[in-house]
Amino acid sequence: MLDAITDGKLTPAQAKAWLTSVVRSELDRIEHQRMISRMDPVGSSEEDQRLDWATARAWSHLASKGLHPELSAHDRRTVLNEGSSETDVASLETMLGILSRDVLSEAGVNKMLRAARDSIQTATGETLNPAAETLLSLRQLLVAGKAAAWSASEGREDPSLEQARALAREILDGAPAENTVSGEPLHISGETTLIEAPTPPQVSAQRPEFSFDPDIVALVERINAEKDREHIKEDTRKQLSSQAHLFVKATGVTDVRGITQGHLKFYKSMLQRLPTSYGKSPKDADRTIDEILARAEDLPENKVGLSPRTINGHLDRFKLIFQFAKSESIPISDTIELGLLRVREEKRNRDKREAFTSPELQQVFRHPIWTGCRSTSRRHERGNIVKADGLYWGPILAGYSGARREEVLGLEPRDVVSVDGIPCYHIRDNMHRGVKTFSSERLVPIHAHLIELGFLRHVDDMRMRGATALFPELIATNDSQSFGDKIYCNWAKALVLQLDGNPRELCFHSFRHYAIAHLKELPEVSEKQRRDLVGHSGGDVHDEQYDVATSMTVMSGVVAKLPRLF
Repeated sequence: MLDAITDGKLTPAQAKAWLTSVVRSELDRIEHQRMISRMDPVGSSEEDQRLDWATARAWSHLASKGLHPELSAHDRRTVLNEGSSETDVASLETMLGILSRDVLSEAGVNKMLRAARDSIQTATGETLNPAAETLLSLRQLLVAGKAAAWSASEGREDPSLEQARALAREILDGAPAENTVSGEPLHISGETTLIEAPTPPQVSAQRPEFSFDPDIVALVERINAEKDREHIKEDTRKQLSSQAHLFVKATGVTDVRGITQGHLKFYKSMLQRLPTSYGKSPKDADRTIDEILARAEDLPENKVGLSPRTINGHLDRFKLIFQFAKSESIPISDTIELGLLRVREEKRNRDKREAFTSPELQQVFRHPIWTGCRSTSRRHERGNIVKADGLYWGPILAGYSGARREEVLGLEPRDVVSVDGIPCYHIRDNMHRGVKTFSSERLVPIHAHLIELGFLRHVDDMRMRGATALFPELIATNDSQSFGDKIYCNWAKALVLQLDGNPRELCFHSFRHYAIAHLKELPEVSEKQRRDLVGHSGGDVHDEQYDVATSMTVMSGVVAKLPRLF
């Protein structure tokens, strides 16, 4: 069974790790539950036995027949013919309903995903990125594992009885009489053998020194695990982890105490020689630095070197790493000067991204992606096929909201809601991605053109499929990848084709500047309404603390003022 669960779902190693975790957890739970029933009984022994039987039989039924919360007439007759009573059958049907609802509920799914991620990460070191099919595979193994655990535990006596018997035999067979009474407590090992009481350790008058692992990757893991850093977004944590692995790969330095200014200078120069597309392909994680840099040598100049903003972001994260190390008394070289390595950003913030003009948008949306392409693999050639996926919907959503790329591409079906009768989507943290800032969380009314194009039907279709993302084909396949990376190449090529080479270097973020600039020109749209739409924070502390979010009725009118894209 484990070998069969592949093809983009779970690898055999991941399946084994998850199934092992399920079986062990359920066996521990069964043993704990039975110990409580024996040592602190509430109901009758018969009731406990019936509950155990119903639970074991329910898991077995769900594993073999599927997550149906009722017995068929045939199954009911089979249970009765085995000697079970109508009371037993009623208990079984009740348990089937409870277990199937729990497995299928949103809370049950989220609990399963958290447990699966932890078990697979611990066993294989791999990060689980669940798609719809992965979710079904995890659920299949969850139910099978619980059924197997209950089957294996059937008729098994309290394990402490066998331990006690073994200990009693050992005492009777070999221990001197004078040792049977002692002021020392009895010690029992995991192998149920008698151990002599250890000699009390000599307590040093000197306090022990606490030390932390100086390994760079381990240190970053501690940063990400700190409770007072829970507000840090998942994307930021991934960037920190990816940077630690990249630095180790590039320099060979694993101990943070050994990092010198020279290592950081080399790392910066390496970032300036990487392809601009580095990290967007899952294959990059398996390539050596030399292989990646060799690829860059064959690229045009404008395709080589990470941006100054990205490089400075790497340096800022090193500052965090060094500060955290010092907080743990891990010594850092005092000759390091990160400020000397920063790259000058040539453009002002407002000039970094150009805004689309209305004529440019009209031209962009005449591309075959939106008017009809030759096939799903030939999106840039004209034809009669319109594939309504993330590449199709993402730019339209951004054009009618000014939302960021990851905000729209990373939406889940449950993020699309109705407020005061107005369909909208909720930009918020979800299982696949976080939002940039606290003010980024917001409700955005859905433009009438999106509804006309069938966006709500797409949402319903994803819900029916059990998809965990509105655009499941965009779910990242490695830690350094984002939703937008999956459409990057086709989106960039569409801009080049439609805008005569895209000389102004317009990009997805240009939708945001377009929407903001257009709404600024409308006197009837207030600054607060514009901020609420695009997720900008207030102008001062008063705005942050006392402003009330604009109603969806008003916001729907604001969105309607954005011109039709095509």
